[in-house]
Amino acid sequence: MAEFLRRTARPESQFTPPRPAAPAVSKGPQIDLILGIDFGTSCTKVVIGDPGWRDQAFPVPFGEPLSDLRSWLHATKLGTEANLKMRLMDDPASPIVRDLAARYLATVIRHAKSWFEQHAPAEYKRGQWSWSLNLGFPEKSVRDGDPVTDAYRAVAHAALQMIPSMPGAEVATESAAVGLNINSFIPASRVHLYPEIAAQLAGYIRSPYRQFGNLLLVDVGAGTLDVSTLIIHPAGDEDVVSFHLCDVKPLGVLRLYQARADALNGIRGSRTARSLEAFQDGCTAIPDTTGEMLDPSLGLPTPTLKRAFDQATEDFADKVLGTVLPCLTRFRALQRKAHDNTGFDPWPRHLRFFLTGGGGRADFYREQLLKGPLENQLVRFTRWHPDPAQRRANGQGLRLESMPPPRNLVGFPASLTEHFDRLSVAYGLAQGAENLMRLTSAEEAATS
Repeated sequence: MAEFLRRTARPESQFTPPRPAAPAVSKGPQIDLILGIDFGTSCTKVVIGDPGWRDQAFPVPFGEPLSDLRSWLHATKLGTEANLKMRLMDDPASPIVRDLAARYLATVIRHAKSWFEQHAPAEYKRGQWSWSLNLGFPEKSVRDGDPVTDAYRAVAHAALQMIPSMPGAEVATESAAVGLNINSFIPASRVHLYPEIAAQLAGYIRSPYRQFGNLLLVDVGAGTLDVSTLIIHPAGDEDVVSFHLCDVKPLGVLRLYQARADALNGIRGSRTARSLEAFQDGCTAIPDTTGEMLDPSLGLPTPTLKRAFDQATEDFADKVLGTVLPCLTRFRALQRKAHDNTGFDPWPRHLRFFLTGGGGRADFYREQLLKGPLENQLVRFTRWHPDPAQRRANGQGLRLESMPPPRNLVGFPASLTEHFDRLSVAYGLAQGAENLMRLTSAEEAATS
């Protein structure tokens, strides 16, 4: 499948915990607000967008200080119940998991709405709001009848139905006269699922820093590894992005931790020091050595334990490379077919590369995707020099780039600029369908 994002050129608080507040009755402009929720494995991110009026996007904080990245990441857990997203993906039919996920999502939606009612600029407060919900979906397409699709839709609708019965909801229903009754806060027709990987690039496409040409995006979340390839090229008055949704696999950083932990805990007398939940704040790095993984009371790790750890790591690395590399070879083949030239080389010098997501900071993924293994495999399919040092001297290979914040992002601290990619999925979801994508075939995309 391929996805297209179209870009139209456009120009460019202190947090206090939200209290339910009745919006003032207003006869101001009608404002369509889009609640973009990146329901993450370890933490959830939220951005409220207004693509049709002032074209601004407001990331929603969940704590203080705003200069701390953790304030923008809301742990995906309900009380002591954690791993909600992974559990929903692994067992989408479970009524217990669905209920937990819905109750968690209801608290997130309620918080975001209350925060915006308090902190929206005055010009917004004078308007009449009409809300939509765009919820990120952790697979490469949204398919009717798919168990995970059905579960996500059910959870989203159940969450909205729960909000009126939450404590304090009666305060937010006093302005029903202007259509803000929380019972009709977001109609079912305005609830949508979008692939997270398709939403993520909206910020880059709208950025003045975007460049034409081929691009590889690998987003490493806590639960999944998402791979996409794309081409940005001009088409008349607007830029068109031929967006190939290559693959989404359960190879995120917490899956890596679990694979290592399972290997170690499967050996008699061994036990890991911490559970999976210890790394679900979105910022705590997972252990990268056998000694760091094990309970310190066990003493130094034995050779058997080291071999088990190394084998689990190697097997996981094979799965990661086995996901990314086929996407690139298919991408290359599509372009050769489009040019009707089997000798066409789409990356004669380098291939621009985004490595994003919280897991993208982990040493394991940077080692596999940036420091040799992937690039050494690509040498077989390119004209890049086989020697790494000579490749660098020639300006060949994978060229890592950062994902800059878009100009219409309001309130995100400049000190956290390098972490914008953590919010990029939620930002894209908050842009609205017309700014996200239209679907077409991969072959059509390759010939655009």
